[in-house]
Amino acid sequence: MREHFDLELQSLENHFLEMAQEVLKNGSKTLLAMMTYDQQLASILVDDDKRINDYQIAIEIACANVLALQQPMVSDLRLVLAIMASSSDLERMADHFAGIAKSITRLKEVERSPLFEERLQEMGQDALRMLEDMIRIFPAHTSSSAKELAKQDESLDQAYWYLSKEMISQMKQQDVHIPNGTEYLAILHHIERFGDYIANICERLVYLETGELVELN
Repeated sequence: MREHFDLELQSLENHFLEMAQEVLKNGSKTLLAMMTYDQQLASILVDDDKRINDYQIAIEIACANVLALQQPMVSDLRLVLAIMASSSDLERMADHFAGIAKSITRLKEVERSPLFEERLQEMGQDALRMLEDMIRIFPAHTSSSAKELAKQDESLDQAYWYLSKEMISQMKQQDVHIPNGTEYLAILHHIERFGDYIANICERLVYLETGELVELN
């Protein structure tokens, strides 16, 4: 009976990690769409967000079934609750990438800022590396690795504030920057929030190992 339950828990965690991989793929494609100014790809990614939502719903149902039909020990309960909460964070990350894709479809080509978009790319790649690291460390359930990963969110916050000020300054100096500048600011916000959700998942990993609820963001 216990062996069957362990298999259920492993399947649940694997499904969560699969969802994380899908979010990572969508994120990579979103940054590619911005780099190549591929508005058709961006539109496809906006519509594809529903598939990530379906992942999250399936995980929530599976978690609810485990809680309703099994008698989990405390450590099992922590894992189920951590996966349920973390899948919600993943779904929100996907929403932010869909938001970036929407902004890409609204960018005006003649008013694009290649240098600023390059900086957005760098910030976006940093966010994706955080997600890659989360996927790598999650199965070990170690709080020390989670705390180290959460610290990387600080660099995203710093980049957000620096680039926001720079773009707002450009928009004040020349009205021509306002339409695209508004979308660039929206993209900045989406990427910054992405890091916050990674930090949230890191908090779940700390909870998994220690049973303590901590704030790492």
